Amino acid sequence: MTVVDFVALVMVPITVLATATGVMVGVGLGTKKNRLATISVLQAHTFGAPRLEQFSQLWSSYFETLFGKEILARRQLITVPLFTLLVSAGFFLTWVLYVYIFKSQTSSLFVSLPPTMRQAAHDFYTKGVIATIALVFCAIQLTKLSVRGGKKSGFCSSWFYILVAFSIVVIYFLFSIVVHFFRVEDMVWLYAELAPTDPLPVMPYAPFSNMASSLSLFHPPTTIHVTSQGWYATYFMPEPLIFYCAATAQASLLGIAVSYQVAAALEKIKLASIGFLNLVGTPEANAASVVIFIVIGLLAIPVIILSIGAILTGG
Repeated sequence: MTVVDFVALVMVPITVLATATGVMVGVGLGTKKNRLATISVLQAHTFGAPRLEQFSQLWSSYFETLFGKEILARRQLITVPLFTLLVSAGFFLTWVLYVYIFKSQTSSLFVSLPPTMRQAAHDFYTKGVIATIALVFCAIQLTKLSVRGGKKSGFCSSWFYILVAFSIVVIYFLFSIVVHFFRVEDMVWLYAELAPTDPLPVMPYAPFSNMASSLSLFHPPTTIHVTSQGWYATYFMPEPLIFYCAATAQASLLGIAVSYQVAAALEKIKLASIGFLNLVGTPEANAASVVIFIVIGLLAIPVIILSIGAILTGG
């Protein structure tokens, strides 16, 4: 480590401590009347926390209106497939626009889709959409259970966040099973039709290694098989489309969890600010702040000397 690196490393905590101590000294040496006025303003200020809670409650009510409050509400027979078709069409349209705008070699929009995209659309809307509807249905039921648990124990409780984490893990596990099934099905069809005498390879179940490809909406994975008859790429299932449909179904749950967590954090910041103002107003805290500020200044002197020497000697 060079002198310059050492100086830069040491100056970071010194700067932070000096800034914090300077704030304490400045606030502590202010008038008591100003501090009390500031505390009154902070106590009356909500920082938008009630609005976030109202937003979460409104979001939850819309979700229940769309999919019902009960776990197996009959309206889901219509709303879940319709929701899945609309969401998948939106993501597929986004993929098409990306290809036409950023990847197309022609300036005209009136050209046919690439063969891989046409095959992806065919595979998804003939086979993948059924599995996606089932996956979205499971995601919505888990969301209902989590919201119900949040209403009973509180949306800032540890039990609610355990339910949220459990729902996410279960849905991703089911998604990985669906994707593995499609890959194995495609491999079996390929070898049965094109290379029936070849031994079937083992398709490993690797849910975590496939996560990156599942997130890439614009670059769906394609599996290439090496057979005795040559190399074949027959797998065009748009896995990211399935993933994002399931993730959209859980967006309400994540939105509620994040909103309540942000609201709780804002309330804690408010209480910490009021506590800080009450603390720095005491004579003991003011005296300690002045002593710490002087000590930090003394510690910074050799660092400043080292930095000047590094500048003069070139490092």
